Amino acid sequence: MKASFLSSPFARVALRTLGMAPLDREFRLSGDLSELGRILFVDSGQLSDIIFHLPLMAAIHERWPQVELQVMVEERWAELLRREPMLSGLLVYRADQLKARSSGYYRLLKEVRGRGFDGVFLMGEEADGPRDLVAYASQAGLRIGAYQPQRDSLLNCMLRWRGNDRYKLEMPWEISRLFGLEYDLPSWRFALRPEEERAADQLIHFRKPVRDQILIAVDPGLGKSDRRLASGNLAYLVNHISESQRAKILLVHLEESESEIAEFRRLLRGEALDMPPQSLRELLALLTRCDLFLSGNTELFHVAVAAGVPSLGLFVDADGRRWEPANRPHVAVLRGRPGEKMSLQEIDAAVGGVLHGARA
Repeated sequence: MKASFLSSPFARVALRTLGMAPLDREFRLSGDLSELGRILFVDSGQLSDIIFHLPLMAAIHERWPQVELQVMVEERWAELLRREPMLSGLLVYRADQLKARSSGYYRLLKEVRGRGFDGVFLMGEEADGPRDLVAYASQAGLRIGAYQPQRDSLLNCMLRWRGNDRYKLEMPWEISRLFGLEYDLPSWRFALRPEEERAADQLIHFRKPVRDQILIAVDPGLGKSDRRLASGNLAYLVNHISESQRAKILLVHLEESESEIAEFRRLLRGEALDMPPQSLRELLALLTRCDLFLSGNTELFHVAVAAGVPSLGLFVDADGRRWEPANRPHVAVLRGRPGEKMSLQEIDAAVGGVLHGARA
């Protein structure tokens, strides 16, 4: 018998607390979501997954504007979705609410159950017991996500996704095809509000008044594999690129400590702008106005890719192919190996390629 999260003591206690009976609602995949009054998207805890699902939400909203769309989102990313016109509501949670035997988790399940969702979409590709149980506990007629054996008894519609060799941005697009949407993924770009972009342009102009001077954004943070290029090697590459391009540098990050950022800053020879963002949206706005982005396999790398920013990913061997954006002229990925410095000629060629690809 396949292992299921429903068989765990945590799940049994949670469902018993809710007084849940076995599900008796069914859903027939007709390609029409108009019969669903309210849909919940459950985040994975990763910013990139939220970004990747925005075009799917927009496509559903455009086709069926009468369907209410809500998102269950971790509080650190909630600012991104607040005041989003296509959403009718947010269900904001703290990361510690997903811990086993947490009273906050039971309250979260009750809140989901009480909102009466007819459909639930799981953003995460991997099985995630607490989040997957949210879909089941909602008692929604449609519970959809990427195929994982552990989800057999929790979801009733699973996408057979070849996740090891395809970029994760394509997974929501594949889900959209189930409902006849198939939005134009190659031309889609993540964008913030025009006034936020103008404010970012003004901030940059005050510190980089020469319009033709390139601004390079750099994220020295850990990648999604909890690995990164050694700080000395990354600084070596950034110094070379900033000097060859006569560029200024903007350090961006999500969760690095100030001491780690200060240590990396000391390794840089070029001028690093002192422009700490006041919010998540301001950080993303600054990132999207840069001329070139350099980082490992970080959350911000995938935001930059989705925003159309010329991006050079400096990956390590542990970063799987599912995180590598293929067939995008404004993106290149180079993989570092322990004990080896990347060729400067290779770096120059990659930078020239993504800058040219963004202009094409």
